[in-house]
Amino acid sequence: MDILSQTIFQGWGQYVLVGAIVFLGQFIYTAIGFGSGMVTVSLLALFFGNIDVFVPFFLLLCLPTELTISFKDREYINFHRTGKFLLFIFPGLIVGAILLKSVPARSLLVWLGAIVAILAVYYLFFEEKTTFTLKNPVWIPFFGAISGIFGGVYGISGPPLIVYFKALKMGKTSFRVALLSIFLAMSIFRTGVYVTVHLYTPPIFTSTILALPFALLGTLTGIRAHNHIPEPVFKKLTSIVLLVSGVLLLWKNL
Repeated sequence: MDILSQTIFQGWGQYVLVGAIVFLGQFIYTAIGFGSGMVTVSLLALFFGNIDVFVPFFLLLCLPTELTISFKDREYINFHRTGKFLLFIFPGLIVGAILLKSVPARSLLVWLGAIVAILAVYYLFFEEKTTFTLKNPVWIPFFGAISGIFGGVYGISGPPLIVYFKALKMGKTSFRVALLSIFLAMSIFRTGVYVTVHLYTPPIFTSTILALPFALLGTLTGIRAHNHIPEPVFKKLTSIVLLVSGVLLLWKNL
């Protein structure tokens, strides 16, 4: 029996294509600390249209990357700050899920995309000339709640957190693990929710196991790339990926 008949893949060609997309997404995720969802989900949507079945599949493949980096760089994690963020993110996820059917999706995503794009342009061209910081802990509830609500409604929780941590002027390793440790907790929470509502099926689990080598290869090569990226280049790369994410949000919803 062909093993692919027990998966979500429609033939070996699709399996290899999905694997390449997974590799690219996890490489970017590990190298800079975000962008996997933007790359992976966008490309899967482009090639396969309806990707409902790929979302829980993709979430499982992110867990090894998030676990690896969170454990490897655990000495850089500010657990007190991370805990405060999660205190507001988790209720936000629940509120977002409740609002899912009533929120005017396009208008809010257009505003989010515009704000993210404008801030990315600021980070690219004006950060050295003028600066702002968000070190006051009062910003944590705001960015945590916004991240959770957008994650619950749209599955897009990264941009508010990225803006916050970029404003703290963190080093590349601290920046990456600050994001991935929060994303790890969110992924575990979302996985539990998906299990509860029976989104995981035997074909999805089998597909995840078959795609895992691509994810692990992306993680390992991403770690090597991260270690060789100079700090100034890293800051530019994160700003460019942030700009692309804002533009994609605008393009998909205008």
